Amino acid sequence: MKNCHRPAILLFVLACLLAARTLLPAYAQANPIATIPPTNTPRPTPTTPATPTPLVPIAVRLCSDCTRVRLRASPGTAGDVLLFLDSTSEMLVTGRSDDDQWVQVIVVNQDNTVGWLAAQYIRYPNQAPVDSATLDAFPVVGETVNLTPSPTSAVGIPGFVSGISPHLSAIYSKGQALGNHPNGLSRIGDSITASPYFLTPLGRGSFQLGEYGDLAGVIGYFSTSFANASMAAAAGWTADKVLNAAYANRAYCGVDTPLLCEYKRSRPAVAIIMFGTNDSGSGSTGAFEDNMRQIIQTSLDLGVIPVLSTIPPKTMGEAQAARVTVFNQSIRALAQQYAIPLIDYYATMVNLPNQGMSSDGLHPSVPPDGGTCIFTPVNLQYGYTMRNLTTLQALDVIWRLYLA
Repeated sequence: MKNCHRPAILLFVLACLLAARTLLPAYAQANPIATIPPTNTPRPTPTTPATPTPLVPIAVRLCSDCTRVRLRASPGTAGDVLLFLDSTSEMLVTGRSDDDQWVQVIVVNQDNTVGWLAAQYIRYPNQAPVDSATLDAFPVVGETVNLTPSPTSAVGIPGFVSGISPHLSAIYSKGQALGNHPNGLSRIGDSITASPYFLTPLGRGSFQLGEYGDLAGVIGYFSTSFANASMAAAAGWTADKVLNAAYANRAYCGVDTPLLCEYKRSRPAVAIIMFGTNDSGSGSTGAFEDNMRQIIQTSLDLGVIPVLSTIPPKTMGEAQAARVTVFNQSIRALAQQYAIPLIDYYATMVNLPNQGMSSDGLHPSVPPDGGTCIFTPVNLQYGYTMRNLTTLQALDVIWRLYLA
């Protein structure tokens, strides 16, 4: 009996299945199992990073007026000096520093010595500037480390010199971009600065360094400037004169002031500036300070490092001595305000015989042999010799730290 009912049951199930099929949506009938078709997304092919093609070293020279430029063992002023180079040096650039301020070179005509130069000094052999894009194509192979100056640094900053800071490097770089000569030096001031006893003997080779032999480097660096006559220094001048075109040498300066004329003609990197001896005779400190600010700002605008100097004592009575003190306070304050170097010439003079002054009480004294750049203990008892030494010592610090 059980087997008699099996066909009927099978027919009943088949009928149910057919009925259910008619109730399904059309898409389900066509696709009994509905699925989302796979997306054929191409799989990325692994790539190997491109290896930069090493740049072929380029031949360079130094700028035509560059002398005694230091080749260093590493980029930055903290690097040891390996050689002093000049415009005859033949070099190949092979790399650069992380800040693009230094280039690694091979000095071909110096036994292929490898070292670092400040990038601002290099030129193509035809003296065309090397563009930054070309230098940027070289690999970075060194990190710049600059020497931070302090009174206890290895360089040694004399106590009478202040205002030595990294700010000077920015001034210098600006001047180089404007076309200033890296080893150019100008003198700005009155008769004490215009005098042939000040710096001029250094340019003529009339010096003896004695125990100050370490100054030979800075003398060599600025040697072409020491004997140059300045358009911005003359006897009897007060600070306003250098800002007045009426006092300029028309044949050379045209309508420019003496200060602008000197800077345009000499294109210096550094200027030694000393006014105040005549200003302090009867002038006001307010007017003096205003004029000095113009001199300082003009220097900074033209990328010239202004090195101020206090004025020497006056041995002409207490009233004038007191005015020197007041004016020197103004000079020190200006140097501090602008964060620029100051040579405290007054401080180095007061302990010399007659405070380092001549019999007129107004000008520094000169040794009997006239050797104001002969640095013997005897000659250093005289005012002009002391000024030459202290100026060189200040320039030496600036040169070693910031003129690279």
